[in-house]
Amino acid sequence: MSMERVVWGVPSFWIERFPLYYGRRRGFFERRGIDLEICYYWGGPELAAAVYRGEVWIGEMGLPPFLRAYADGLTARAIGSSTIQQLDHYLVARPEISKLTDLRGRRVGILSVGSCDDYFARSMLKASGLDPDTDVALIPLGPAYGDVHCFSPSPESGIPGVDAGFLVEPFVARAERLGWVRIIAAVRDYFPSYQWGIILARRDALEHKIELIRKAMDGFRASCRGIVENPEEAASFGAQVFRIPKEDFRRALLRDLEHWELDARLDIEGMENCLQVQREMGCVPADLRLEGMIRQL
Repeated sequence: MSMERVVWGVPSFWIERFPLYYGRRRGFFERRGIDLEICYYWGGPELAAAVYRGEVWIGEMGLPPFLRAYADGLTARAIGSSTIQQLDHYLVARPEISKLTDLRGRRVGILSVGSCDDYFARSMLKASGLDPDTDVALIPLGPAYGDVHCFSPSPESGIPGVDAGFLVEPFVARAERLGWVRIIAAVRDYFPSYQWGIILARRDALEHKIELIRKAMDGFRASCRGIVENPEEAASFGAQVFRIPKEDFRRALLRDLEHWELDARLDIEGMENCLQVQREMGCVPADLRLEGMIRQL
């Protein structure tokens, strides 16, 4: 079988990237004639720029940055959901903090002012009776966002220390094992219908390389099912990919696996809810609609 190289662009090294690595290891892409390359661009806007340049035909990013890029003229379509369809983001805190109301007077880490997790943090704090402007200090972490060392910083690290903040797997499980954090809330409990990660494809690829894109999606779905069917094998390999102990990766995988979207189906209602949040934040035009933005494969 002849092989065709496909660059799959990604913006972050989180657990939702794991099906790409597992599918490549198990031959799910190769059996479909695909030589898969996973290419990191470290951020939604950076990935969108690579799509603009034609470096990437297919990839994954959060729906919020995709909506902003689409509103700015990105010629791509949402063709499916990543495994992390709902908001499997955890608000974690130092072990002595057990609930949201304990955050009064504390430092809560966010990516940046006006970011999605700034919005989520404010909503969750308000739901708990706290004023996010006066009862807590929201600390922009920038490049240190998602670094577990923020919760137990050494003086020489230069990393800002916070009492709470958002983490995703498998780094939640790793920080738990180190004794640095405990989970105090899950974002999905406050936003139960919210499409988060999407798979996108360039519009010209959908016109001229549609069968190749379909094969890539088939390989992705096969990999997701393979992980569910072989969780122990997957955990062993995942520990190697993320360079953490198997027990930590296994804990991360099994905690969220029941919430994974295995067939890449988009939650249209969740997309509408995400779009509404982006409108409220002023991140996209008020008249932006989903029509023409979606082509599910």
